[in-house]
Amino acid sequence: LSFSTDVAASVKGRDAIFIAVGTPSNEDTGRADLKYVEAAAKEVGGAIDRFTVVVTKSTVPVGTNRLVADILRQNVKAPGDCAVASNPEFLREGVAVADFFAPPKTVVGASDRRAEATVTAIYETIDKNVIFTSIEAAEMVKYVDNVWHATKVAFGNEVGRLCKKLDIDSHDVMN
Repeated sequence: LSFSTDVAASVKGRDAIFIAVGTPSNEDTGRADLKYVEAAAKEVGGAIDRFTVVVTKSTVPVGTNRLVADILRQNVKAPGDCAVASNPEFLREGVAVADFFAPPKTVVGASDRRAEATVTAIYETIDKNVIFTSIEAAEMVKYVDNVWHATKVAFGNEVGRLCKKLDIDSHDVMN
């Protein structure tokens, strides 16, 4: 693992490049602002010198990887020099490194078999049970996962309020 601000040098000769940039909410609409994803795809695409899988790790709306693929097609020197994949992260704050090496799940939506094979090789020592699906389903899984966790928290809070009124230990109930 290495870090660099020289994108072109970092991309050359690589099997895979992960785009993991911020997607802040747009102030006007509340939607994810994809300007950093788009800029990264353009810069990475211009530097690809052999077959490379461009993996979007950022939390992005459904359809973003199609946009990334279009940007790559416009910037890669020769058609077929790249493929795209969506690999949403499920990392908890404070224990992200531990979660990376012992993930609750690894979901990948890949554009083709070569992309699947490349991502499988990356995760072979971390997670032997990679879940492969369509790119759009992988993008959606992250949002569904977030909503599911929020639902569980809301449910737990409601149980806690009810238990408090009944003088019952809510932790015992939820455990």
